Amino acid sequence: MADNVSVTAGTGTTIAADEVVDATLGTVKVQYVKLMDGTLNGTTKVAVKAPSTAPVVTDPALVVSISPNSINANGRATVANSAPVVFASQAYNTVAASVTAQVLTGGSGGAIGDWLDFLLVIPTTISCGAVSVIDGLGSPITVFAGAGATPLITLMPFTIPIRAITVSGPWKVTTGANISVMAIGNFA
Repeated sequence: MADNVSVTAGTGTTIAADEVVDATLGTVKVQYVKLMDGTLNGTTKVAVKAPSTAPVVTDPALVVSISPNSINANGRATVANSAPVVFASQAYNTVAASVTAQVLTGGSGGAIGDWLDFLLVIPTTISCGAVSVIDGLGSPITVFAGAGATPLITLMPFTIPIRAITVSGPWKVTTGANISVMAIGNFA
């Protein structure tokens, strides 16, 4: 089977093609399309690799999928290698108003490495208190300063994204007067 097709363009031009047998079209010529490295007159062909092959920086490869061996299986241990995931075991803890340093737990008392995704803050008055989080034995971090001096314009609940892993013990939440919290995350 002859593969190339001659095209007359003035004195003649040869078009790269491959003759194939197709179940629908029969025996036909398929034109080659240049998928190369991009440099002028380049001849390094783009490689299509198996899905289990990790890409190499020097590969002139056309990326069609993420290599599975480049994703951290546990999802959040290292940011650079993490896959976007939602934990199947995500749970919530409620923290009532005027509570100091309530431990967020999944039943075992919380631990280093617990994931705090976000806080759903529920004010009950427009002049409510503050909300803070504590990473284990660390200092409180104010995530909502409260609405004492500048009252809220609505009592609609709102979220505060935390999206962090605790490094020194279980997460703890402190709430001021007239404000409660629902903490969503993965807690031990």
